[in-house]
Amino acid sequence: MTSKGRAHIFVSASLYLILSGPVHAHADASPAALIQAEQVRIKSEPGVMLAGELHVPRSGETRKPAVLLLGGGGASPHGIYPLLEARLHAKGIVTLSFDKRGVGQSTGTFDDAMEPAQRDARAALAYLRSRGDLIDKDRIAILGLSQGAVIGPALAVENPPIAAVVALAAPAGERGVMFLDAMRLKLATSGMESKAVEDVVGATRFYLNALTTTASRETIAGGRMSLVQSFVAGGWKRDQAEGAVKTLADPATSSLYTVAASQILSQVRAPVLAIYAADDTVVSSALSIPEARRALSKNNDATIVEMPNVEHGFKPLVLTASGKRDYQGWPISDPATLDLINDWLPQRLLKQ
Repeated sequence: MTSKGRAHIFVSASLYLILSGPVHAHADASPAALIQAEQVRIKSEPGVMLAGELHVPRSGETRKPAVLLLGGGGASPHGIYPLLEARLHAKGIVTLSFDKRGVGQSTGTFDDAMEPAQRDARAALAYLRSRGDLIDKDRIAILGLSQGAVIGPALAVENPPIAAVVALAAPAGERGVMFLDAMRLKLATSGMESKAVEDVVGATRFYLNALTTTASRETIAGGRMSLVQSFVAGGWKRDQAEGAVKTLADPATSSLYTVAASQILSQVRAPVLAIYAADDTVVSSALSIPEARRALSKNNDATIVEMPNVEHGFKPLVLTASGKRDYQGWPISDPATLDLINDWLPQRLLKQ
C-alpha cells in the first residue's frame, strides 16, 4: 500500500474516531465476597432496554455515593473500566455501566450518533436516582472517556445536581470549530499540502453546515460535490474522496460536528476533573487543553491535568516481551491516572 493510501485510511477513520474510545470485553475485577453485582434493565427511548451492571460494595454506608461510567465512541459494552471500578468499590462507591443500544444484551439498533448516546446516558442517570434503596441521589458523579466525556458534562448541565464530573480525553472547542481543527491537524499530518488542507476544511464546513441544518437538498448535494472535488484536488483518488465524504455524512460523524463542547463545559457548576493524554492521536491535547481552561475558568473546583506516556484510552506505555514499547491494558489502566481519579473523586463523594 502506498503512503498516500495509508494516509487516506488513517484520515478517513479519524473523522469518525474524534470522539471514539477503545472497546473491550467485560471482565469482573471485583471480589464477589465484597461486591454485589446486580444485572439491571434501564428503559430508554424509543422502546430500547439497556442492559447494565450495578456494582454495590457490601460494606460502608447504607445509601452510598455512585458513579455513572460512560464509554467512548463505538460499540462499547459495560464493564470496560474494571481497574478503576475496583478502586472505587474499595472506597465504598457504587458504579453503573451499561451496554450501548444494540450492543451486548441491550435491545435496539446500534446508533452512535450523539443524540441517542446522550439519551441513553440520561436514562442511566435517571435509573441511578431511582435507586434510593441503595444510592444517595445527591452524591452521584459521572465519568466518561472521549464521547462519554462530552456527554457527562452535558448531563451535569441539564440534570443537576451532579456531585462531580470526570472527563477523560474530552474534546473542547466551539461548535464546528473543534471538529474542523482536529480534521485540519490530521490532514496536515497525512502530508496534504497546506492550501489543499484549507480548501478541504472550508468545503467540509459548508457541507456539514448544510447537512446539519435546514438547507435544501440542492444545497447539500452541491456541497457534497464540492467537498469530493476538494479531496481529489488535494491528491486523493476519487473513490477515496467519495469514501471520506460518506463517512462525514454518517450521523455518527456529522453529529460530532454539532457538539459545542466549550459552551457546555462553561455551564457546568459541579466540580470537574478534566484529564488529557499527552500521546493522544485522536483528541489533541494541544487543541483541547487551552479551550478547556477557558471554558472552565469560572468553575471554582475545576482541575485540568495532562498525563504523560498514555494514549487516548489512558493505557500505559510499557516494555513488551519483544522489547518494544507499546500501550497495553484496559481503558483507564495507567497507574498514575488511576491514582489521580482515586484521590480526586472520593473527596467529592464521600462524607467527611
